[in-house]
Amino acid sequence: GVNLDVYNSSNNNYNLFPGLFDNDDIVITSKSYSNGCNSGYTTLARQLDQQVHDRPQLTHVFSAGNSGTSDCGYGAGAGWGNITGGHKAGKNVIAVGNLSHTDILSGSSSRGPAEDGRIKPDICAVGSSVTSTGPDNIYFTISGTSMSCPGVSGTIAQLYHAYRDLNGGNDPDAALIKGAILNTGEDLGNTGPDFQYGWGRINAREAFEVIKNNQYVSNNVSQGATNTHTITVPAG
Repeated sequence: GVNLDVYNSSNNNYNLFPGLFDNDDIVITSKSYSNGCNSGYTTLARQLDQQVHDRPQLTHVFSAGNSGTSDCGYGAGAGWGNITGGHKAGKNVIAVGNLSHTDILSGSSSRGPAEDGRIKPDICAVGSSVTSTGPDNIYFTISGTSMSCPGVSGTIAQLYHAYRDLNGGNDPDAALIKGAILNTGEDLGNTGPDFQYGWGRINAREAFEVIKNNQYVSNNVSQGATNTHTITVPAG
């Protein structure tokens, strides 16, 4: 039940936002292409973060990249710091790694950290041996973060739909959706978030439960001030 707009893979297309958000109700983007290797917090990363800041219901989702064995100059050697593009290093965006159906991280799935040390990828999903549509009306099997990224984007579309159903048709903040996804991910690899799996494998059901049960707080605090929030922790 969604409307799907398709455009070519040019970074200049980000200039179409915020118009597409304001006029065409586009709230989720899904992009699976590279723009350099761990090229730092670029002007494009800032542009995308600013778009989400100014339009809080907008979510940008990216593939983490397929350079998992590369040395992109981060300093930790080959196999680290090789997400493919500064736009994927944004603070308000979601970068997605590639898992098998048995939660094995693909050797090609790009690793963090971002150039400034932050955790990337943010979350992982199945991207290995995925059956998808191909040219000339065929189906074929393909692997890569280009497959796990749209899987997460589609899951986010479901979460938006669920939030709308529960909140009078209103859209959620992208920050809520990202927070729900990361905090309910199935932890993989090292305990807690890490530079291979991020916060783990996406768990749509658990993220939905957070939204359905209102297990979240949205607020702000001014400089130098203090907020206190009471959180009810379920048994177990």
